[in-house]
Amino acid sequence: MRILNIISNQLIIKKQILEGELERTLNMTTIGVEEKSDLVKKIVSQLTEVSSSILTWESYINKEQPKQN
Repeated sequence: MRILNIISNQLIIKKQILEGELERTLNMTTIGVEEKSDLVKKIVSQLTEVSSSILTWESYINKEQPKQN
């Protein structure tokens, strides 16, 4: 089903966006250490959530694929 691929792609894109945001934040020189630390922790938390969602989604897909065949 196309919807399965669409959801997978959206999750992967979200993860890549967050990884880019994390890299950009780590390289910022215009903000203080405390602010940078807070931003990095927030982004890492979001990355953890998306990564967990990807694992859950892949697990779901793997369980559903044999049923479709």
